[in-house]
Amino acid sequence: MKPEFIVHIGQSKTGTSSIQRVLGGQRPALAKLGICYPTSPGWANHGMLPASLVPLSRLGHFNPALWDGIGAEARLAQFRRDFAAEMAGLPASTRLVVLSAEQCGGLLTTEEEVGRLRDLLAPFAARIRVVIYLRRQDQHVASSYTQALRVAAIKAPALPQQGPDRLPHYDYGRLLDIWAHVFGAESMVVRIFDRARLVNGDAVDDFLALCEAPLTVPPDHPDRQSNLSVTPAAIDLLRAMGERLKARPEGLTASSLLWRRFTGAVSDTLPGRGWQPHPAEAAAFLARFASANEAVRQRWFPDQPSLFAPLAPLADVAPPPPGPPAIDRTAALEAAMEVLEDQLRQSAQREADQHVTAGRLHERLGETGPARNAFRAAVRAVPDHPLAQQHLAEAALRDGNRTAAAAHLAVLRRAHPGHAATRRVAQLLGEA
Repeated sequence: MKPEFIVHIGQSKTGTSSIQRVLGGQRPALAKLGICYPTSPGWANHGMLPASLVPLSRLGHFNPALWDGIGAEARLAQFRRDFAAEMAGLPASTRLVVLSAEQCGGLLTTEEEVGRLRDLLAPFAARIRVVIYLRRQDQHVASSYTQALRVAAIKAPALPQQGPDRLPHYDYGRLLDIWAHVFGAESMVVRIFDRARLVNGDAVDDFLALCEAPLTVPPDHPDRQSNLSVTPAAIDLLRAMGERLKARPEGLTASSLLWRRFTGAVSDTLPGRGWQPHPAEAAAFLARFASANEAVRQRWFPDQPSLFAPLAPLADVAPPPPGPPAIDRTAALEAAMEVLEDQLRQSAQREADQHVTAGRLHERLGETGPARNAFRAAVRAVPDHPLAQQHLAEAALRDGNRTAAAAHLAVLRRAHPGHAATRRVAQLLGEA
């Protein structure tokens, strides 16, 4: 029998990256439950799927790393072959195939384009369900701002001045009508991205529940922390650096390796709530979508009093300052120093790890002198490096120098009381 398909089409900024990374990281566990999360469209994000259904001219914003150095046309042709083979080779125990690509909602904007997706999947599927999470428009714009900076769209944060006629991707009624017309209204699973309406208040848990996948992924699992917003100071830093790079002769593009590494470092060091629009501006923006949102509520959520959670009252809110916010250079400098400190710390850690690797290799070769020199170099880079301290303590014990070994143990107990290296050295000193 053919399996059922779930096609998760977004929208973006609704936990999609976390959902995709968890699904990618849990493939073996999902397979045991009869669930396939294919690899041919991508390890986590299945962006190859919608990309293969539109002209190449529409793919300018895609990360060039996706093309594996062979170009978009050749890579997409390879995907089409690989996907067909992967679907044809599904184990008989597969009950569900899950596909997730928020680009579906952004790239496939007409019934014809959505129909191409249906026609691609239909030969392999017993049934297709389309899952989409909707986020209140002002919140989506605010969350998207950090992502826009990451792809080198350097501008001051602001809500658009247009409404549904100029921002069709925020006309959720039109979006849902297109997909429902192609796949059938009964196939649509429409969810609201709001903690109060998600399973356990979490998009990952909510999506796993839709898939009937009883997996437990801890809240602090790194795959859950994907594509996060950053602090206001980090936004000032990104804007300042972006303006600096744009002024250079070579300019600034989203494909710039320097920019991707810089934004990655800022995102890792300074995660936060991101930019938030003024409540009065958010209310004015949402008012333009009131009719469209009410139509969605009536069709898809008739039992709910409103499609989204309402804004807080504006009575006690000061009016917004005039004009777009300027870059706070002092805040940007503070953020830059935090990022620099973190990068220096990581660099020292990498250097120490490399010395430890070299030291262990020297030990295996019986080169005791070079091994000790490598471990000493490691503790010069990171004084409390646990493995370097352990190996130096073991070397001291081999020399009969219990005092030096005890000194290394003292460092380990102070910096890494529960580490395996600490227990190892304590055991050796107890047995010596």
